[in-house]
Amino acid sequence: MPKSKLPPFQRARQPKQIEQRREAILEAALVLFQKKGLENVTLADIAEKVGTVKSNIYRYFDSREHIYLRVLQRQAAEWEKRVMAGLDALKRKATAAKVAEVLTRSFIQSVEYSTLITVINPVLEKALSPELVMDFRSAFFERRKRLAQALAAALPGTHTEEMFPLTVHIFTHAAGLWPLCHPSSESEELLKDPERAHLNLNFEIEMKRFLLRLLR
Repeated sequence: MPKSKLPPFQRARQPKQIEQRREAILEAALVLFQKKGLENVTLADIAEKVGTVKSNIYRYFDSREHIYLRVLQRQAAEWEKRVMAGLDALKRKATAAKVAEVLTRSFIQSVEYSTLITVINPVLEKALSPELVMDFRSAFFERRKRLAQALAAALPGTHTEEMFPLTVHIFTHAAGLWPLCHPSSESEELLKDPERAHLNLNFEIEMKRFLLRLLR
């Protein structure tokens, strides 16, 4: 993706201009987070990507972690659209295996989201204001409720109330499993050795296995 250039930030006085700059920052951050990992991306990197300086970023976001949170929320919404469409197609005729397939595929097809959720806990608890943490937790709670409703609508004989406690385990398991199944390029090379084949983990296989046990 080519580097986007912004007009001078000091001229962004109108709401539309401000929103355009926010969008450019978020888009640049997503590209960098995917390429380098959150821990390796600085505000200076993001500023360079959008054609400005680090101090200007603070006009729109409090920190790198604030940007991460907004990018994560946006990707979560895209993931939700995907998984809801899959579950909606199964209404009242799904099996645990079919639901496990839909959920697993939704994470595999949402690479950006699946990568970002792996660093939620250290970011939330250490680097964000309490207000931003509460904002995230509230949005996550509502997303869990919607997912529980969709699961109950898909699986015959189930209810939202019994599905809701399971939803947190779906997210936390995916977040923990994803990095184990997607090692660094250096580790990936080592894992190609036939003698280390047993150390490889396949996200699709492991996630489905977990979901089947959870849903049954």
